[in-house]
Amino acid sequence: MEWYRRDKEMERGTLVIDASVAVKWFNTEEYSDIADKLKNRHVRGEIVLVTPVLLLFEVANALRYNPDFESEDVEDAIKDLLDLQIKLFMPEEWMSDAVKIAYTYGTTIYDASYVALSLYLRTIIYTADENFLRKVSNLNVKHITEVD
Repeated sequence: MEWYRRDKEMERGTLVIDASVAVKWFNTEEYSDIADKLKNRHVRGEIVLVTPVLLLFEVANALRYNPDFESEDVEDAIKDLLDLQIKLFMPEEWMSDAVKIAYTYGTTIYDASYVALSLYLRTIIYTADENFLRKVSNLNVKHITEVD
């Protein structure tokens, strides 16, 4: 199956990230140091990070269940996330691809949306979710430890 558009070219250095990477910017956990390096490269303009708008909700939800975060902390984190000016994509042109990927690879539509966006934009996606990676490893998905 071909889910991406061949006529869509992304600028060099554009990368999709999923929520498992962005959450590490706020929670200290395994691979947080690598996630921070990726964020800092984006801030310096060396790369461009992009993601489905869904990321905002997933990060907010993950932080909501962190016992160290109060509601104000979650609100502040989302403001900080928006301040990073990561390009947020609405799924108009690739939502049906996300559904196909979810059914084909046995993953959630949430996770499949990141893959669909990366295929649509003809770039790769970084994740820290090893279970997700095992399911879709042949679809432009790389583990965060593979960041250059």
